[in-house]
Amino acid sequence: MPLLFIRHIALDSGQVRTFGVWQIAEDERYFREDLHLTPEEEEDLARYKGIRRLEWLAGRRLLHLLTGADVRLPLGKNAFAKPFFLHRPELHCSLSHSHGIVGAMLAEEVCGCDLQVLVDKMPRLAGKFLHRDEDSFLHTFPTTTRFDLLHVFWTAKESLYKAYGLKELDFRDHLRVEPFEWTGQSAETTGWVQKDNFRQAYRLHFEKTGLPDDTGAFVWTICVQNYSET
Repeated sequence: MPLLFIRHIALDSGQVRTFGVWQIAEDERYFREDLHLTPEEEEDLARYKGIRRLEWLAGRRLLHLLTGADVRLPLGKNAFAKPFFLHRPELHCSLSHSHGIVGAMLAEEVCGCDLQVLVDKMPRLAGKFLHRDEDSFLHTFPTTTRFDLLHVFWTAKESLYKAYGLKELDFRDHLRVEPFEWTGQSAETTGWVQKDNFRQAYRLHFEKTGLPDDTGAFVWTICVQNYSET
């Protein structure tokens, strides 16, 4: 059972959010045990093959584990493909996957999570998601640190996008991440979704985590709405 970790994170408010990460080493039969998928979920799963299919299953198995429920809580998807619990509207969740690593988040308020295995191509993608102010902040760090922080910004903006839950956001201009103090492993800061007349603050927590046996590393971010800032 390659459960890498389950974390309970307060994010300054005292209210705990739960986030877990799983590294897939099992086959489909393992993940299907006790999932009891709805017909709609089976239809959704049928769209995927290979590792993406296993990631779909592992994410839902992990989320079931986080809930602690005896019987799995089935998921639906809204018009914008955001997952939600069909029979527990007071609970919020988010899912992510990258190269056979899956993450799941559980919270009592709107939330988002994302993880990304460190990949060489990330610097080439930076122009698609970094605002010029964020790029200036990034260049206050050494080159090797900037590589890690590009993954921080990417996962932070993906988590903001998921928390917002709608489409048609420009990652450079509509999603913003405020400067932070980076320890080399973790940090927290405020992120914003700003589009037209909409403006919402989110609290962000991100970390870099090594994979077992020094096989690589990944960065993960979780976010929740911050009602103290507008």
